[in-house]
Amino acid sequence: MKNAKTRRFSRSDLIKKLEALKPVLFLPQIEARIAELEEALKAKQFAVKKNPSGLVRIVRRGKTLLFYKRSAPSDAQGTYMPRSQEKLARALVQNDYDQKTIPAIEAEIKELKDFLKAYKEKCCDTVYQKLASTRREVVMPLTLDDDAYATAWLKVEYRHKKFAEDAPQLFTDNNEQVRSKSEVIIANALKAAVVPYSYEFPLLVDRNPEADAGADFCELHPDFYCLNLRTRQEFAWEHFGMMDDPDYAARATEKLELYAENGFFPGKNLIITMETSAKPLSSKLLKSLIKTYLK
Repeated sequence: MKNAKTRRFSRSDLIKKLEALKPVLFLPQIEARIAELEEALKAKQFAVKKNPSGLVRIVRRGKTLLFYKRSAPSDAQGTYMPRSQEKLARALVQNDYDQKTIPAIEAEIKELKDFLKAYKEKCCDTVYQKLASTRREVVMPLTLDDDAYATAWLKVEYRHKKFAEDAPQLFTDNNEQVRSKSEVIIANALKAAVVPYSYEFPLLVDRNPEADAGADFCELHPDFYCLNLRTRQEFAWEHFGMMDDPDYAARATEKLELYAENGFFPGKNLIITMETSAKPLSSKLLKSLIKTYLK
């Protein structure tokens, strides 16, 4: 497959010159890791106090593990533990492991906390944060705040698809005309969640990306083109509203194949919703999709 970036119109590429660095994404992951480590530390400390301790030597005989209780570190051989003591033997081995993990967990927690403290004090974002408000109005920071990025992203102009004269008069809370009641619901859910989006933004794709004869470009107009401000990632959102119509469903399948051939995959950079006459669009699902992919 050809490089999808050469074929599709990335809106973020148009404003990349405004932002030299993307927002830092790893800090929440490190903080989550610390929280997990602290919970694991408590669990291991409790287990060590509760469970028996002792030294065990393990020998493999074929597919069987044999356990030998050692009376002291100098007792290299140990005394054989019969099968009736296998549960105890395994508990002793586990407890030995748990004891060794405690200092390792404590050391990792300290390293991560020290890193976070140093990073927050010395990262390049602090230069902009320490500027006087008047200077902030003048300079262009390495990383734009979410409001500035959203404003620049939404200012990108594009040609809108035309509506037929007899098209239903359906408008969103942003006072933009859309083509279905479900699209009104999706647009209003995005607005309520403060997710920047554009309606039917054009994406340049190749109808036959595997061909050697050259590109056969066409435009796809996803119902919504959305921006995750936290990650600066863009998502095309397609809603298929008549999936109980065989012809409509066949066209939807072809469209999804064209998306996939051009590097758009569900969960990666494509959001898909569907409905039938018996199964309408779920507002609960909308909120879940927005929270999962766009927040």
